[in-house]
Amino acid sequence: MRAQQDADGGLCLSVRDNGVGIDAADLPRVMQPFEQVGESYDTHNRGVGLGLPLARHLIELHGGSLELHSSPGSGTTAVIVLPASRVLIRKDGPD
Repeated sequence: MRAQQDADGGLCLSVRDNGVGIDAADLPRVMQPFEQVGESYDTHNRGVGLGLPLARHLIELHGGSLELHSSPGSGTTAVIVLPASRVLIRKDGPD
């Protein structure tokens, strides 16, 4: 996981995993409700296909964006960008 403040005061969060990855052609599909990719016989660890679409919608409600970068065998990186208007800057530093 990585977090950094953009030059304009926005926030960029990224999370990377080392899973099986997603083919570039399937990336738009996984952002649609109830869509899933992968082997049809692998039903043990499958959800209903709402996690990414719900996350994307909540982020967009805050004026942000969610992007996925992935390729088979290389894992996936999810990047969330929130505008400065949705970022609270602490002046006193961490507790």
